[in-house]
Amino acid sequence: MQYTIDRIGEEIVICEDEHGGRIKLKAAELPEGAKEGDILKKASGEWLLDEEETMRRRQKMREKLKRLIE
Repeated sequence: MQYTIDRIGEEIVICEDEHGGRIKLKAAELPEGAKEGDILKKASGEWLLDEEETMRRRQKMREKLKRLIE
């Protein structure tokens, strides 16, 4: 399952899954460089950035915004 980073606090991170469910993580569990909007997946007990999915979703949002503006 994939999660989108919704909010990052000093100690707690809120992530949302594809169905709108939310989980809390310790900020220390995040991969280095993770930021709000990034997609995470868990593998071998650790959280990893899914950079390909993050880029795909950001591109999709840019296209949607562009259509709204035009």
